Amino acid sequence: MVKCKECGKEFKTEKSLHAHIKQHKMRLAEYYQKNFPRKDLYSGDLIKFKSKEYYFSTDFNDRRNLKKWLESQDEQSQKDYCRKVLQERKDKKNLYYAPSQVELRSVMTPPVQYYLKVFGSYSEICGELGLKSKFNDLKSEIKDADVPSDCMIYIDTREQKPFKFDIPFEVKTLKFGDYALSDKEVSGNCYVERKSLNDFIGTMSGGYERFRKEIERAVEQDAYLVVLVERSIEEAMNFNKLPYVSSKVRATPEYIFNRVRSLNQDFKNVQFLFAKTKTEAVRLTKKIFFCNQAFRTQDLQLAYDMKKL
Repeated sequence: MVKCKECGKEFKTEKSLHAHIKQHKMRLAEYYQKNFPRKDLYSGDLIKFKSKEYYFSTDFNDRRNLKKWLESQDEQSQKDYCRKVLQERKDKKNLYYAPSQVELRSVMTPPVQYYLKVFGSYSEICGELGLKSKFNDLKSEIKDADVPSDCMIYIDTREQKPFKFDIPFEVKTLKFGDYALSDKEVSGNCYVERKSLNDFIGTMSGGYERFRKEIERAVEQDAYLVVLVERSIEEAMNFNKLPYVSSKVRATPEYIFNRVRSLNQDFKNVQFLFAKTKTEAVRLTKKIFFCNQAFRTQDLQLAYDMKKL
């Protein structure tokens, strides 16, 4: 049973409580901020209410405040906080894999490179907390491999405005994704699923179940999928504020990225990579195919953020 803090009435479910709160002429944000006040550790302002889960799981209103607060702490306090938020996330979400860069950047926690800075190793601290790492610690730039003369890029027939590459290509029907390499041994049987921001939102909302099945088919054939979004992760996380995103979109960034995090935890053969521009997306597509299969051992978004991809 859950009890209304305004009138004391009890309800069997939280959903019923939330419906009841309207009778007090209060929004959910007002109810929780009044009865369960939580303040930004740096600014002292009330935590913004985006959802109940977000409200109770974040300590800051934006990443700038998170960064400034960490900078104001001594080294041990920094380590204690980083360890605490990772442990809490593991326990609350029942995580099996160490959160990826995309996962950490999509919630109000320090990114992977901060863990590398304060601990020296992200995989080691995750291991201490019982999390299995998909990737090795990034220690150097991901190098380009030689491009065999007989290799070509396959472009799926459904691609209406395909990327233009400086190596031969062929248009054909692909089992997964939009781009693949003719030589699977060179590419590691990797497929690139290209997404505009609107495509990404649609796939993670109405097309989510279909996409999960696509990933499952890829698992059966030992194929790897890189979902390459042609927008920065900052823009993707704030798409509801962008004028070029359809006003018909009902899903929130929190809802979309919750599904991204679920896929990252449920499957070992998928990564999400957010590129700042179309030009960057073209470069990264080729890089992924000729990187000595680094995507199987390295977090691509982390490498991109650290300018090592």
